[in-house]
Amino acid sequence: MKQLITVDKEKCVNCHQCIAMCPVKFANNGSDEYVTINHDLCIGCGECIQACTHNARGYIDDLEAMLALLKIKTPTIAIAAPAVSSNFDNLALNLNGWLKTIGVEAFFDVSFGAELTVKSYLEYATQQNPKTIIAQPCPAIVTYIETYQPKLLKWLAPIDSPMMHTIKMIREFYPKYKDHKILVLSPCIAKEREFDETTSSVYNITINKLSQYISDHTIDLSKYPPIAYHTPNAGLAAGFSTPGGLLETVADRMPGLRSKIRKIEGPKLAYEYLKTIEEQIHKGNTPLIIDILNCENGCNGGTGTCMQEAAPDELEAKITERISTLQQHVQDRELLLQNIDAHWVPNLYGREYTIKTENYAQLSDPNEAQLNQIMLDMHKTKPEHILNCAACGYNSCKTMSKAIYNGLNKKENCHFYLQKEMEQIHNNLDYLVKEKTYEANQQKEEIVTLADDLLKFMKHMHTIIEN
Repeated sequence: MKQLITVDKEKCVNCHQCIAMCPVKFANNGSDEYVTINHDLCIGCGECIQACTHNARGYIDDLEAMLALLKIKTPTIAIAAPAVSSNFDNLALNLNGWLKTIGVEAFFDVSFGAELTVKSYLEYATQQNPKTIIAQPCPAIVTYIETYQPKLLKWLAPIDSPMMHTIKMIREFYPKYKDHKILVLSPCIAKEREFDETTSSVYNITINKLSQYISDHTIDLSKYPPIAYHTPNAGLAAGFSTPGGLLETVADRMPGLRSKIRKIEGPKLAYEYLKTIEEQIHKGNTPLIIDILNCENGCNGGTGTCMQEAAPDELEAKITERISTLQQHVQDRELLLQNIDAHWVPNLYGREYTIKTENYAQLSDPNEAQLNQIMLDMHKTKPEHILNCAACGYNSCKTMSKAIYNGLNKKENCHFYLQKEMEQIHNNLDYLVKEKTYEANQQKEEIVTLADDLLKFMKHMHTIIEN
């Protein structure tokens, strides 16, 4: 899979915070002097970047590629995620104005693509009557399921994300821009991988790096004229970037479904939740739609934004304000529904998935004898030695042992092992000191005895000489 996360080996101190926060642990290799990444096991959740206080981890996006395209006047358009509004305050349309001056020809709002996405979900739910639908706007969730929980693929919505709905809509209904390069103003690191796997000529420009570029070049967006989007105005789907955004929009279209939708967000909850779904589906306990996101604050505070530390109320206030403004523009609800129907085509917005378990399947679980040997190598010979202290980042000694068995870590990174090694060194030094002290004392006694014998001999010789 395409690389998403970068590692600066000069800055990495092998502290294992990245492993501790990673929901898929074995994507990291801590067996060397610095922690590396297996990109075929990394889901792009961004947790390691947040966890690293040494700035050793970063991510890849297409900002430089965008600037290069525009420099040579490549025909280009841009689509903006709803999260742009929460990250650029009231200057989102002024951002379009600046992009226009450097060569971007037209702008499209992913919020309207989210409206199309909701229609796709409702069509699928009513026509196919599935037991449950795992929503898939989040590419980190998609990659996790493809790599670690492929049995859930039959429940993962066979429907494009709002961004892909927007891209396909442009190519279907705006022939003027069909062959243009598409710049996605995105809140998400992992979208890079989604575009790589599903389409072409699409570039993932994260809000964070775009904002940093604007700041570094002292660009005042307020000085540029606001330029509106080409897409029809959206409604509640402008809140798709907020946790529960899909839930609210679906419930607005079909109120009877509100009680049949559950929202789940945040890596601490989402991935553990996904491990339980298959059993709960068979028990009939799952809702019809699971609105699930990797990021706790939704896409507004996504991995590619500059608002990851912002308060949820601050993020959502801006989105709520925008929804209110859009609804004033779409005074006639029927007009919104007509625009959605006019841009929705059966079978246009479908998505297929790939099982990617090959690299994960190559990891083996040590058998009991092998596990016992690894534990022995780490000086864990008694039940009370199994501390599960999480200092290694894995939260359990057994998981650490599996990492060691697969060459992804080493016993020297075990806190208990180092403690026991120090105790052995201390004990060895103590024994050596005692042994050398004993030897010195023995030699001292021998020297004293020898001196006494020499003194007696000298006295004897003195007597003989006197005689």
